Amino acid sequence: MFTNFQHRWSFMRKIFIELIDPENLASFFVDNSNRQFQLAREIFESKASKIPERDIEYMLKEYALGLERQLSWTNVKIDEIKPRLMATTTRRKGAKMQ
Repeated sequence: MFTNFQHRWSFMRKIFIELIDPENLASFFVDNSNRQFQLAREIFESKASKIPERDIEYMLKEYALGLERQLSWTNVKIDEIKPRLMATTTRRKGAKMQ
């Protein structure tokens, strides 16, 4: 059942991504990231007392690894846009000084 759900969700997610309006992307991105963390935390806290500590340790280590990968990806994306942001800021300052 769960595997079937994952397959359906993967398909629906692709459609959902296409429906996101670029104007609302920033708020969606931030809000969704926060909600995803809240959901993971709620699931963990509600079920942690019912599973072995080794499983908890594994889950948390894997979760930490996922967060490290997300942080790495985020930092790469920030580094990619920095030159463009600096160029835009420099052009704006130059235009105001004239």
